[in-house]
Amino acid sequence: MPQPVPTSKPAPLRARLRVGLLALLATSIAAAGLASAPVQAAVGDTQVAWLEVEDGVIAGNPGLNSGDHGNFSGSGSYTFRETGMQSTMTVVAPAAGTYPVWIRYAAGPLSAGENITRSMGLLTNGGARQQVAYPMTSLDNWEDWEFARADVTLNQGTNTLAVQCDRGVDFCRLNFDAIQVGGLAPDTCAATPVAPGGTALFDGRFATFDQWRKAGGGGFGHQTDCTIRSFRGPGATWNTTPQTGPYTLGIDWRRGDADDDSSVYVASTSRDGASPVGGYAVRIGATDTATILPTGGTAQAADATALAAALKPVGQWNRFTIQVTPSRIRVLLNGTAVNAIDRTAPMGGFVGLENRSDADRVDFRDIQVNPRVDLGALTGPVRRPVLADGSTPHPGGESTLGNLVAESQRWATRGSAGGAAKIALVSPTALSADLVATGTYPAATTYAQAVAAVTGEPLVNMRLTGAQLKTVLEQQWQRTTASTVPATSFLRLGASSGFTWTEDATRAEGDRITGMWLGGTAILATGTYSVTVSQSLATGGDNFRGLVDGIGERYPDINAESALAAYLADNAPVSSGPTQHAVGVHVPGAAPASYVAGTTYAVDLSSWSYSTPTDPKDSLVDVSVAGRAIGTFAVDNTVLDGRPYDDHGTVAVRAVLPADLAAGPATVTIVGRTTGTTVRMPIVVTAAPTPTPTPTPTPTPTTTPTPVPTPPSPTPVPTPTPAPAAAKVQPTVKVQVKQSRVVARGTRAKLVITVAAPGLTPTGKVAVTVGARKMAGTLRGGKVVVTLPVFKAKGPAKVKVTYAGDSRTLAAARTLKIKVLAP
Repeated sequence: MPQPVPTSKPAPLRARLRVGLLALLATSIAAAGLASAPVQAAVGDTQVAWLEVEDGVIAGNPGLNSGDHGNFSGSGSYTFRETGMQSTMTVVAPAAGTYPVWIRYAAGPLSAGENITRSMGLLTNGGARQQVAYPMTSLDNWEDWEFARADVTLNQGTNTLAVQCDRGVDFCRLNFDAIQVGGLAPDTCAATPVAPGGTALFDGRFATFDQWRKAGGGGFGHQTDCTIRSFRGPGATWNTTPQTGPYTLGIDWRRGDADDDSSVYVASTSRDGASPVGGYAVRIGATDTATILPTGGTAQAADATALAAALKPVGQWNRFTIQVTPSRIRVLLNGTAVNAIDRTAPMGGFVGLENRSDADRVDFRDIQVNPRVDLGALTGPVRRPVLADGSTPHPGGESTLGNLVAESQRWATRGSAGGAAKIALVSPTALSADLVATGTYPAATTYAQAVAAVTGEPLVNMRLTGAQLKTVLEQQWQRTTASTVPATSFLRLGASSGFTWTEDATRAEGDRITGMWLGGTAILATGTYSVTVSQSLATGGDNFRGLVDGIGERYPDINAESALAAYLADNAPVSSGPTQHAVGVHVPGAAPASYVAGTTYAVDLSSWSYSTPTDPKDSLVDVSVAGRAIGTFAVDNTVLDGRPYDDHGTVAVRAVLPADLAAGPATVTIVGRTTGTTVRMPIVVTAAPTPTPTPTPTPTPTTTPTPVPTPPSPTPVPTPTPAPAAAKVQPTVKVQVKQSRVVARGTRAKLVITVAAPGLTPTGKVAVTVGARKMAGTLRGGKVVVTLPVFKAKGPAKVKVTYAGDSRTLAAARTLKIKVLAP
C-alpha cells in the first residue's frame, strides 16, 4: 500500500496523546531558547504491510464468498462461522515493537437475536490470542465494511498473524477481508484530486469504494495500488448514487491482456442486475472499445480512425470522458472524440462497471462525475443583437447567435432522416441568452451555456417553393392576423450558412426582398427547398404565417437545444460567422434600365454590420465590376437606435464605371474587407458614345505660289493604358483542432485549415508556426491538414496560421491558442 496520509478519521487515542506530548515538549524547548531535535515516528506509526485474508494459510474450511458479497480488497474475502476456521498470514516487521493492526471486516444481518457485537480471536506468532470485538456494520447487507483495531507485539523480521474462530469463546459469523499492519489510521490511499465542481465516485480510498454494490456474479476488488479490478464475472458493480442531470463521467481503465473486456454503464434506471436497464454500455475490449450499446438497441461502433489514433496499448491507462445529456451520449478517449449516439430518454440513472467473464480482469481508477459538460471551443463570443447601449436586445437586428443557431438546426437535420435540410430559419424570440465562453478564446462552451442560449423547441422540416420562401422573408416586416402592425414591427430571422438575400425597405410591402441565394446560386421562385424551423414557427408563430404552407413535414427527434449542443461539440472550433446574411440594397432614385460605361454607379447599402461591440466589422468595402476594381468605400458602423429595421452598417457607393467597359450584362460585386460579406448585383452596361470627329475645313485657293510643303513630323503613337487589374479578394481563414484534448508529451494535434473567399477557391501555401517550429502545406480544394509537433509542457500554446495568397486572393493570417493539458 502507499505511504500513509492523514484521513478524516480520528487517530487512535494513544497516538494522539503521544503527538500532544511531543508538541508540548517542543514548545517548552523553544521557549527555553533551545534547539529542538527532529521528532521521529514511533514504531507502528507507518504502515508496513497489507495482508489479504484469502492469501493466508487457510484451515477449517471457511467459505470464500466473493461470489456473494462485493467491495472486498484483493481478490476476495472469507466467511468464518465455526470453530477451527482460521487464516494465518505472514508479516515482516522492520523493527520490534507494538504495532496497530486494522482488520477490515463485515458483520451483516442475521436473526434478530444475533444482530449484536461479535468477536473472534487474533493470534500473534501462534500464541498470545486476543479476542477482538466486531460491532455490527449493517442491518441491511453484508457489503458494508469497517475496520476494527487491535495492537500486537511483533518481532523484528518474520511474524504471523491469524484470525481464528472458537465458538466456545467467540461468536464468529463474520466476513474478513484484509489486515493493515501499522499506520495511524486505516486505508493509506491518497484521494485522487477532483475537478472543480466534481464528485469522486472512486478516488482510490475505501470510503468511496464502499459506495458501490455488486450485482450478478463475480465482484470488484480494491488493489494495493489504490485501483479496483474485476474478478469472476459475469456481473457488475453499481455506484449507489443515481445521477439526476446532464453530467460528464471521467474514468481511467487498463486492460492487462489482449483478451480482457469490460464496459462502463451509464443512465441505467436500475442497479439490481448485471446489465443496465434503459441505459447504455460503453465497451472496453480487444475489438469493440468505445462502442456504444443501447439497452435493447443496435451497437454503434466508434470512429475507427479516431479510435486508432487515441487508443493506448494493452497495459497502459486510457481515459474515457463520457458526456451524458438528455439528447446524447458522447465518448471521448484520451481527449479525442470517438463516438456519439442520440438519445431521448429522460435524464437520470446509475453508473456501473461490467465484469464480462470469469477470465476478464480490467482495472479502474479515478472515477468522477461533474455536472459540467464541455462541448467544443468557440473562437469568440456569439451574441444577440443590441441597441446602441450595448446591452438592450434588438429583435430587428441580424445577429451572430441567430445565424449560428440556424446553422446548427440545418446541420442537425441535414441527413435524410431529418429531411436533408438546406436552409434553416430562426426567430429572434427563440434566442434566450448570449453564448459566451469563460476564459481566453478559443474557449470551451458548456452544455449549460448552449441550452441557455436557445428555447428548446422541437424542430420541423418542410418543403417550400422559392416563392413561399420569399413570402416568409417578407413577413419579417410584421403584420398580425388582423392586418395591424404590432409594437415590434420587424423581426429579423436568423439564417443558416449559405442562405443570403437582399432587401429594400423603401419598396412597397410584400415586394421588399429583391434577391435570394443559396450557396451563391439564385433561389428560383418555382424551385423547391428543404427548410427547418422550430415547431412554433412551423405553425405560423411570430406572424410568419407563410410557413404554414410548407408541405412534407418531418418531425426529427431533436430539439433546438440538443441541435446547438451537438453542433458545438462536433464542429469545434466554432466561429461566430462574421458575414451578414441579409443586406439592404437601395438605388437612389429609379434604377436605370442600363448604365452607360464611364458614368457613376450609385447604390446605398444598409444592414452591413452586426450591432454588438465584439462582433467583427468592416471599415471598408471593395467594389468591382466584371472583375475590375472600381473603388473602395467606407462603412459607417454607427448603431442606430429608434429604428425597427436592421440598418446598422451603412455604405454609400458612388463608383465610376470604366469607360471601356464592354456592353452587355455585368455584375457589380461589393466585398467587406474584414468580414467577407458579399453582395452581387447584376446590371446592364451600354457602351460609352463614340465622340463625333470635327471635319477639317477645305483651304481657299489663291494665286500665291504653293510652297513646297515640309514633310510632317510623325505623329507619336500613344502608349496604351493597361486595364486595371482585377481586385484581389480578402479571404477568411478557419482553423479546426481535431483533438479536443491535447496532452503534453503525448498528443500530436492536427489542424484542419480552411481558406474561403467569395466566389473563389483559394490556392497556394499555408504556413503554421509554433514557437521556433514552422510547418507548411498546400491547399487542395481550399483545405489543408497540418500535423503539429508534440507539445513539451502544459499550458496555452500559441499557433500562428499564415496564408500566402494567390493571384486572386489576398494574404491572410490568424493566431489561435491551444490548451495543452498535463500528461
